[in-house]
Amino acid sequence: MLSEAKHGIEFLLNSTTMSYTVLARRYRSTAFEGVIGQEPIAQTLKNAIKSGRIAHAYLFTGTRGVGKTSMARIFARALNAPATIPDCPIPPGEFDYPEQDVQDRMAKAIMSGDDLNVIEIDGASNRSVEDARQLIGNASLAPTGNARYKIYIIDEVHMLTKEAFNTLLKTMEEPPEHVKFILCTTEAHKVLATIQSRCQRFDFRNLPTSRIAEHLTNVLSQEKIEAETDAIWQVARLGNGSMRDALSLMDRLIATGATPLTAKILEEMLGLPPTEQVIGLIDAMAAGDIGNTLTQTAKLIDGGIAIEQFFDVLIERLRSLMLVAACGKDSELVELADDAREHAAKQAACFDAAGLVHMIALCENVQRTCKLSSNPRALLDAAMVRLALAEKMADVSAVLQGGNLPGGQKKN
Repeated sequence: MLSEAKHGIEFLLNSTTMSYTVLARRYRSTAFEGVIGQEPIAQTLKNAIKSGRIAHAYLFTGTRGVGKTSMARIFARALNAPATIPDCPIPPGEFDYPEQDVQDRMAKAIMSGDDLNVIEIDGASNRSVEDARQLIGNASLAPTGNARYKIYIIDEVHMLTKEAFNTLLKTMEEPPEHVKFILCTTEAHKVLATIQSRCQRFDFRNLPTSRIAEHLTNVLSQEKIEAETDAIWQVARLGNGSMRDALSLMDRLIATGATPLTAKILEEMLGLPPTEQVIGLIDAMAAGDIGNTLTQTAKLIDGGIAIEQFFDVLIERLRSLMLVAACGKDSELVELADDAREHAAKQAACFDAAGLVHMIALCENVQRTCKLSSNPRALLDAAMVRLALAEKMADVSAVLQGGNLPGGQKKN
């Protein structure tokens, strides 16, 4: 018994010391080319290094998880340890960079946020005038060791107070030659215009679903984890243009322990309605079957989905059909896996683009109204009946406007 208890204690101690690095950190970009979807910015920064036109301050702006901080670290690494990045130009000027092994250690420290000369500051928790004054005081000191520059990366810079911004103004306008500033923000409009005017601004774009899905596929391949294509694409769509959000969601999906990872498991994990039921609802609408439309709606609501979420899912599906109807199933705008594209094409054939636009607008209006209603279920059911009657209502509209009568007869 004592030996078993000892073994159990040792296991607990060992398990508490074990750490797991999340996918978003483990697969974080370490070279310019690795920042997916931001190739123009990467090339511009490399050209600036090559020509020696390195500005004293940069502003990286864009939504969360698109590579702003990663690009800032890579840029800092290129300035202080250029030999560690493939195809990275050496900044011109009189400076003897250290040996490769020293640069390797510097690069590792920079990418982990532990380098003494690349200082990362969280603007949300270091936003006061005193923090800004301390930063200015330290900026006057030369970089330590073998570093060429002292680089300040200020994340969420829009969180600084107005007074802190004003304190930084003079230093950012005429900093010491060895100092570079890289400001990162998700809300550039909150950064003072006087600060922005002293920076070179780079706008990081949201990542297309196809690029996120491609990266997720590569990550899962390296992790030796099987997953259905539909599940990967659904995670990519839910990332809403953010690679980090998509990787974090994939981490949660992997934590279920399921093999292979499927769209059904993802829907159960997030409380999303089953795709098959949503497709069945659309089929009932396309057929003009009011009874079946209401039955399918009831199944979704009784499954525990909120009315607001119901409309979110329905609008997203109708949007996919609208894109297929307007642009064709092979369009890059259609964010679906191959099999799902084929099924969407069959459903889209039952509607026209204008009708789908009307259906989306109706869903959006009823969704907003339901939030203020004391009887949202009645509004939901009424909306579903209208959607099921959409094609018949379109026929009536055509008749009133002088179109064909049912049976192909012309209106007199």
